[in-house]
Amino acid sequence: YTPVHWSIEGKESNTCYMKLICNKSDSMRVLGYHIFGENAGEITQGVAIALKAGVTKDVFDQTCGIHPTSAEELTTMEITRASGQSPEKSGC
Repeated sequence: YTPVHWSIEGKESNTCYMKLICNKSDSMRVLGYHIFGENAGEITQGVAIALKAGVTKDVFDQTCGIHPTSAEELTTMEITRASGQSPEKSGC
């Protein structure tokens, strides 16, 4: 069995894709998020609780991420789509 996220052509098996979707006009309240990678189910459960509580991007930024995990990236995201910067990360 090969997990679907390992079978994408051109994607290394240790790659994870994720983003937070925030409402700029509502104090950057997080409306949702996307994840495609290892442990997505476990990460989604924690994010779902935060979303139900009305979490903002600022709260994610103030949270200490658990290292080394994919989930810690949610606490260090800085690049916005509007910035035009590449979202690729090259390491820890």
